[in-house]
Amino acid sequence: MSINMRCPKCGSYKVQLSDERSKHGCFWFLVFGILYLIWIPIKWCVGFMILLLFDWWMALIKALCHKGYVWKSKGWFTLTKKLYYCHDCGYNFRA
Repeated sequence: MSINMRCPKCGSYKVQLSDERSKHGCFWFLVFGILYLIWIPIKWCVGFMILLLFDWWMALIKALCHKGYVWKSKGWFTLTKKLYYCHDCGYNFRA
């Protein structure tokens, strides 16, 4: 989470964060664990490519327009999805 999170719709800094986590048990790990361990390096490569090819440019464009930008590659690197709520315009967005 960045310290100065901005709303992508209105550009306000009055944003509240809540976490969403998915929990898996032992049975899930026994059935899908090997596939998940193979998926992790692929997931990091895709996230890094999104960061290089898309996020830097969009962050620059949004900064010039004085709007906030939610980094798309951040969702590929973290295991939890974060839900943000803007108190000024009421917009809900995931990061």
